[in-house]
Amino acid sequence: MVHAGDKINWDELDEWVRSKSDWIFGWVGYDVRTCIEQLGEESLRSSSFPKLVLFRPRNLFKLKGSRHEVLKGMWHDALDCWRDTSSVHSTDPIQLDPQVDFLRYFGCVSSLKNEIAAGNVYELNYCIPFESSASLNDPIGTWKNIYAKTEAPFSAFARLGHFHVMCASPERYLKRFGNQVISQPIKGTIKRGDTPQEDELLKNQLQRSRKERAENVMIVDLVRNDLSRVALRNSVQVDELFELKTFKTLHHLVSTVRCEVSSQTTWVDLIRATFPMGSMTGAPKVSAMKLISAHEESERGIYSGSIGYIEPSGDFDFNVVIRGLQYDGEQQTISCHVGSAITALCDAESEYRECLLKAEAILNALRG
Repeated sequence: MVHAGDKINWDELDEWVRSKSDWIFGWVGYDVRTCIEQLGEESLRSSSFPKLVLFRPRNLFKLKGSRHEVLKGMWHDALDCWRDTSSVHSTDPIQLDPQVDFLRYFGCVSSLKNEIAAGNVYELNYCIPFESSASLNDPIGTWKNIYAKTEAPFSAFARLGHFHVMCASPERYLKRFGNQVISQPIKGTIKRGDTPQEDELLKNQLQRSRKERAENVMIVDLVRNDLSRVALRNSVQVDELFELKTFKTLHHLVSTVRCEVSSQTTWVDLIRATFPMGSMTGAPKVSAMKLISAHEESERGIYSGSIGYIEPSGDFDFNVVIRGLQYDGEQQTISCHVGSAITALCDAESEYRECLLKAEAILNALRG
């Protein structure tokens, strides 16, 4: 297992991953950014979560419905709880409270729009935390409740000792298959309608939105630039731009950026070139991260980072950790972060409502 602290030796990490020739799972927290870019002094409240964790699983299974396929090791009774991912009844409803009220949010958005007007940044993802001090008796059940309400395709549950991550992500960060690499940033969000007619109207509204399309294309350009650092010459392309995808609770605009890389290009090379993902930072990325740290009050921890796996072949798939909870069982703290893109065209009240909308399914899962 690799459990990185404040410093990461990328060469040693690369060698560790290469030497195992095995399945490797883990997470890369948002604050690994400080081990990639020179960002200067920050005064953020620290997250207790480890920045980067990788491990080789003793037992590995592929689940489809109630069936399981053993890829490594053996099935045992303690894993039966994963045969059913339907929601469970919560016996201890928990209320998470936003740590940034609208007045504070409005002030930060106004300040960030001034930075945009000055040309210091074009777009950035400003996030607010919801927090509570409480004991979560059934983290797996809580994740099941979140998944049942969202059915998000890149959902994940991860635990390391007393650290738990329960994620219902709709977004892929990075996938490699052979020499092909794709990233699928999401920018553009609207709620589902109460009727089929309203749903269609909302979908059309999202697709026609000048603001949402502008947000999406700026991040696509950033992803193209990031991938070009490691891609083979002239191989970066946009397969899908502004593709509307419908999930259980929301509609999103999703774009797909693809490139080809050398067989010598490693997972570590790709992480260092593209992390943190543009959809959770902004453009230009370094300027956006500096302004995010100046306006947010605490480290994001695993939120805005990634959970995923590397196959023995070197292929991998990693999500974007959004729409989820971080629970520290030792400190008994629970947090949920949500954010939205701040641009010259944005309205603070609408962005705040979007944050509340994104948090709704997660908060409802905790309330029971």
